[in-house]
Amino acid sequence: MRLFIFELTVVALGVLIAQWVQSLAQERSARLHMEDERARARLELQRVHVVAQDWINAVPCLDRRMTEIMSDARIDKSALVRPTLVNPIYTPPDEQSMVLIDRIYGPREKAVLGGAATGTSNLRNVVANIAENWGKFALIDPANGPVGTSDRAEARSAAASIKAELHTAAIIGADIGRRLRSIGVGTSDEENPKNGPAHSCDAIWRSGRIDPPLTMR
Repeated sequence: MRLFIFELTVVALGVLIAQWVQSLAQERSARLHMEDERARARLELQRVHVVAQDWINAVPCLDRRMTEIMSDARIDKSALVRPTLVNPIYTPPDEQSMVLIDRIYGPREKAVLGGAATGTSNLRNVVANIAENWGKFALIDPANGPVGTSDRAEARSAAASIKAELHTAAIIGADIGRRLRSIGVGTSDEENPKNGPAHSCDAIWRSGRIDPPLTMR
């Protein structure tokens, strides 16, 4: 009987040890996965941070152009050309990784990494709306035919809508920057290292981009 109890105890201990080792392995694997996800997310957010600054710097210039279009002055055709706009791209860590990020790095980091998805989505929507409304300036391009009063009215309305979207873009960009700085995410763009936030309106219009080449800023 004692031998049976001993053997049973040995088997039970063996099972428990095996389960403990397996649990350690799973925990280590989950931790490594989380670190990979966190590193990827923070790298993507460095690019998002750059895009947010692109928009903060560009908004006053684009807004001024909308004012010119709304003034009913005979604006040069080149002023109707939309510069290339930039969009933030970001995918947050998966749910399992978020749980570990919360436990290891704290709720602030979890909140920022998760909330950044909303901010980037909102900014993409703004960019899409600006591009759509900018297309209406073709109505006041003489190359497309005679420009009537209704054409100017629609273009003026489109410019007003763009002004509103630009105001939203500035708010979103500032909020993204503030949140990312709170967890130590800086600005870096490894995918597009030769371009960056404009230092002047002239750089935007000469380059045709809101993120002109560094040599033109």
